[in-house]
Amino acid sequence: MMTRPMYKQFRSPQGWYSLLFPTTWEQMVVEEIPAFFHPDAGGALQVYAFESKQEDFDVNLELSNYLKIHEIDYDEDKVAVFENNEGSHIRACEFIKEERYWFVYVIANRTKMILATYNSDEDLSDERFQELTNIISSVRFISG
Repeated sequence: MMTRPMYKQFRSPQGWYSLLFPTTWEQMVVEEIPAFFHPDAGGALQVYAFESKQEDFDVNLELSNYLKIHEIDYDEDKVAVFENNEGSHIRACEFIKEERYWFVYVIANRTKMILATYNSDEDLSDERFQELTNIISSVRFISG
């Protein structure tokens, strides 16, 4: 008996990154920004892609700059730091602003970077948090 796949692959419109998202989630592209969401949840994961023509991205600086826009202080002690098995640097943090829960992820591999944000009007269940973690961990930059 065939088992049903638990994840679907998404490849960016520019063709230089891919990720896996749960088959129970839906996906759409709005103004060239991919969004992923569970139809029964009050939040969405949006993925912004950037490419540098000159220097490598500094994930700590990029996260700090994003938080500054939202008037959130960068606190190194509240940032999760890890790498995936392709060597991409990942930073993650969460904050609450105006009664919305925000999860921010910066994934960079040299001159390519993804900023992924999830925001919701409700706190994340353990299951939803694990789904987000799996999505972020699945990001792969495609050499072109």
